[in-house]
Amino acid sequence: MVILKFIKNNRTINTVLAVIFILTIGVIDYNTGTEMAFSLFYIGPIVLLSLHNKVQIQEIFLCATIAAISWSYSEYSNVILSHVFFPIWNSFVRFAIYLTIGLLFFRFKEKERKIRLVNKKLNELNLEKNKFIGIAAHDLANPIASIYAFSDLLIENKLENTEEDINEGLQIIKDLSSNTLGVLKNLLNVSVIESGKIDLKIETHNYIDFIKKQIIYNQIIAKNKSINIHLETDSQLAILLFDDHYLSEVTSNLLSNAIKFSYSGGKIIVKVSQKEGFIVTEIIDQGKGIPQNEQEKLFYYFQKSSTQPTQGESSTGLGLAIAKQIVDLHKGSIGLKSTLNEGSNFYFKLPIKTV
Repeated sequence: MVILKFIKNNRTINTVLAVIFILTIGVIDYNTGTEMAFSLFYIGPIVLLSLHNKVQIQEIFLCATIAAISWSYSEYSNVILSHVFFPIWNSFVRFAIYLTIGLLFFRFKEKERKIRLVNKKLNELNLEKNKFIGIAAHDLANPIASIYAFSDLLIENKLENTEEDINEGLQIIKDLSSNTLGVLKNLLNVSVIESGKIDLKIETHNYIDFIKKQIIYNQIIAKNKSINIHLETDSQLAILLFDDHYLSEVTSNLLSNAIKFSYSGGKIIVKVSQKEGFIVTEIIDQGKGIPQNEQEKLFYYFQKSSTQPTQGESSTGLGLAIAKQIVDLHKGSIGLKSTLNEGSNFYFKLPIKTV
């Protein structure tokens, strides 16, 4: 069984077998003379070889040549010719016929293979879509169910609830609503990006001023964990062309992650530098870090690290995938360097374009 499988998958062996088959037919054709016609039999091994998964056109060309020569030799060895031109011409015509038939089956096989690949890809996309919908529904259902439960509890016990109970319940509802809106926002971003309808409004901006604003916005959230976000840069002016709305999604996602995985009282460094025609932005935390085997997959949809946020914050597994798509649309690149229990460095590079 192993030998048969090896022969089936080996391109060279199949070519050799086809040549042997053709020569065998040629020997039989030669010995029978003109009394029996074997011309159609030469087509068999050429067709079978053409349908082999790994065959190349040169093998079909070789077999067509051998078949044409073999047929012509076996026929004209038993026939007196009036002119040397006729066997040469007939051999060429036979070669063209064999080659054409071989190439037709070869093209048919290639088209069939492409169709199979497309169908496989469509099935994978369908499974991915179902997975996407399932996870999205789960991420939306949990907070909505909790909102319903807490609001129902407040209504049912409105007479017994103290002001402190009501405020606590409303705060929980507010936090859950914020998480739900975050999931919806990410899903809408994914929908727009994947549909190819995203319209970047590329304009000239002072990148350092842009980063400073992003730090101010996220410092408000970081204060809840007594985390300080610090900017390090050797320049106060870096003029770049980018879409500030979508790029703010990138910085917001990266800073939000850094805050989630940092310990209270920690420090986050945002480092901006210029390297080899790119502006490099690094967001460095001193948090839990990410295992090496999980780092590459984090930039795909709904992929989460086994590392948990330091205060149980929620995560949809969409933020980094969205960030990657946006950076790619800016002709940049994104990545990370992380050591478990030592922290992470998420960075992205944007090309410096002439204004």
